[in-house]
Amino acid sequence: MLKRFKTDFYLAMLTLVTTLIVLCILPYAVYRLYTGNYLVGFADLVVVLSSLIATTVAWRSGDTVKPGVFMAAVFCIGVLVICFALGIDGLFWVYPFMVFIFFLVSPFRAFILLLLLLISLFVMANVFPNRVFSSQFQMMAFFVTTGVTSIFAFIFAYRAQVQRFELHRLATTDGLTGAANRRTLNDRLAIAVLEMSKLERPYGLLLLDLDHFKQINDNHGHKQGDEILVKLVPVLQSLLRQSDQVFRFGGEEFVVLISDVKPAMLLVLAEKLRAGVQQQMVLPNGSYMTTSIGGAMLKPDEEWESWLHRADMALYQAKHQGRNQVVIV
Repeated sequence: MLKRFKTDFYLAMLTLVTTLIVLCILPYAVYRLYTGNYLVGFADLVVVLSSLIATTVAWRSGDTVKPGVFMAAVFCIGVLVICFALGIDGLFWVYPFMVFIFFLVSPFRAFILLLLLLISLFVMANVFPNRVFSSQFQMMAFFVTTGVTSIFAFIFAYRAQVQRFELHRLATTDGLTGAANRRTLNDRLAIAVLEMSKLERPYGLLLLDLDHFKQINDNHGHKQGDEILVKLVPVLQSLLRQSDQVFRFGGEEFVVLISDVKPAMLLVLAEKLRAGVQQQMVLPNGSYMTTSIGGAMLKPDEEWESWLHRADMALYQAKHQGRNQVVIV
């Protein structure tokens, strides 16, 4: 649970907002129903129940987009009902709900929802004069303050979203090649094992090692070696399906994770990668780069560490047999 809180921002925010809604709104709902203010009490209760349902769905499905939009839309409708029923006293609830919405959905969606909310309030105020605002001046002051608040909330939420995306990219990709890193590989292998056990989805793993790469660094410098590693990733990706993933395992070693593959197809794909690297990767001296590849199919009830180890042993065998070849176990 704690891991999901750390890795899924919107799930954490859905849970936090729902907790605050239950603690802060539920007592008002009970009080208003008890005192006979059924319209507002019912609106408060709908907001609470909708929040609980949406958060439960998000936890079970892993989808936070639809529950977040649902909650935000319910909040906007609830605020309109409360403002209509309570008048000026209901306007105080607009500000916290504005903040909540920016934590539930993307900044652009939140801004559009708030714009629709303010337009609806403006229409309501003109259709029912003195129902919500006691004067034109009060109405203009409200819309100016909420408009400024929405703009600054949007800027803050957008900047925070950009920073989250950048931090996620830095945490999950290799800084040199742009391929996914070892940490991401471990997570994806664990997911593959889970899908194999529950859905019987077949997975294959290829471990590639560039042959005699140390000589390139020694003879041409590490900068030239880095350039070769950078060029290698798009070459591999051009030879793979879109669903296949490339990871930098470390140094000159790369891992390719392949889903929905049979053993014979895994061998064909590995040979395709080996030949593609040899044909497209040119060394500074005009010769061609070669690679050794070890592969393994995921076995039922196998841990991902064992699966990766078998592919590593197959790679070792390919290198021991003379390099520039494929071994599948």
